[in-house]
Amino acid sequence: MNFFSVRPTLALCLLALLSDAAAAQESGYQLGRGKALTDWLTTGGYFSTEYSDSNNERKLLLDDLALLLYGEKGRGFSYLLEVESVEPYVADFKHDTTTTNFPPTIERLYLDYKISDLVSVRIGKQITPVGYWNLQPINVLRETTSNPLYSDRMIPKFLTGIDVYGYAPFATDLTYHVFAQNGHDMDQSNINIAIDRHYGFALEKILPGGWKLGGSVGRFQELNSGATRYLQLNTRYDTDRFTLLAEGSHKLQDQKSGSPRQSDAFYVQGEYHLSVQHSLITRAEYLHDSGVENSERIGIVGYSYRPVFPVSLKIEYQWHQDSAQNRVMASISVLF
Repeated sequence: MNFFSVRPTLALCLLALLSDAAAAQESGYQLGRGKALTDWLTTGGYFSTEYSDSNNERKLLLDDLALLLYGEKGRGFSYLLEVESVEPYVADFKHDTTTTNFPPTIERLYLDYKISDLVSVRIGKQITPVGYWNLQPINVLRETTSNPLYSDRMIPKFLTGIDVYGYAPFATDLTYHVFAQNGHDMDQSNINIAIDRHYGFALEKILPGGWKLGGSVGRFQELNSGATRYLQLNTRYDTDRFTLLAEGSHKLQDQKSGSPRQSDAFYVQGEYHLSVQHSLITRAEYLHDSGVENSERIGIVGYSYRPVFPVSLKIEYQWHQDSAQNRVMASISVLF
């Protein structure tokens, strides 16, 4: 199999996609807003493709294919169901193989109840409400194809339990989350850290001049492993032309003997918006784990193009501390 042999097909798919998006806009359907089936049920979805090329691999993936069902029912109640096939199609050009994985998993399934602006309750499988990156769970919502190491290795991405959240009663520019899980994850097919307990608390403050500042503390129990305690900090700065994101975390994992295993990770990402459609991105990442010999450092430059917001085309180049891992990554993603 040769990558160049599939390029015409990819180009035709992209042209068809943009044509369908334009036709949908003309018909009254708004791309990215879902399709209302009833006054309490809306259906939507998303997909993303990804291409990765390095010394060690050259792959083309249909990375995510998902269906969303969501809506509101009654006073204060809302819900969401997300089922997803992860990497349903992978073409490995280095080894001339293809694999498929179409059976869907439950990515999210939760019920929300809003009591007031001060208190809402979410129950079910949901995104762990920590930081910024974790709250952008799909490719089309972010400006790079790749995720930072911080987001994959430090804190569980998902929570099967309860989250109580809202605005602080004494400050409308301060939000909080108090969350807990006591039991196994719902559908463990697509999680980064397998746990059976997780308790945490998060705050975020809106500051003058376009800044936000937040942080969280928590404790989780990995399956067949010791308890882990973490401290996480995040900040964000936004203007019409520029966005700055920075997050970091420190965690300690108890060991059967000896001192705890310590991990530290952070990333800093800058986004310069040339226009509504075009952005330039740069990111620096660092991860150190006392359980392995080497730290990891990655630098990234990239470009993002959005013909309309729910359609994202991205390309980036990564420099790794291990130069054999240097790579080009590109993706096309759409939210319906």
